[in-house]
Amino acid sequence: MKRLIILLSLLLSLNYSSFILASDLHGRYWIYGVGRQTCQTYLDARHNGGYSEISYKNWVGGYLTSVNRTSDETYNLLGQSDFQGAMAWLDQYCKKHPGNTIYMAMDNMVAVMMPDRRRRK
Repeated sequence: MKRLIILLSLLLSLNYSSFILASDLHGRYWIYGVGRQTCQTYLDARHNGGYSEISYKNWVGGYLTSVNRTSDETYNLLGQSDFQGAMAWLDQYCKKHPGNTIYMAMDNMVAVMMPDRRRRK
């Protein structure tokens, strides 16, 4: 009987843990800041420089920090690269996909870089 209670508790906790990663029932959530902007808008900001470009850099830095903080076995998503390398990657992605959002670009960056991430300090 005790094993059954432990097993049921474990199954229930596994069932509810899936909700931790998703914000609503469909896995959707709100994106703040420049992450909602298109890659073309990002490329324009990179070209023009100034405050607009800094806004994108700050958003990307926060996104990368969040990935490092919330991803299992991840000290640094960028692995052997650095922030400038991430920005160059984003530049290339956005040139190929100007209609995609910055969030979509960063989501793709995570998928590409995750296998080569730095797992320990």
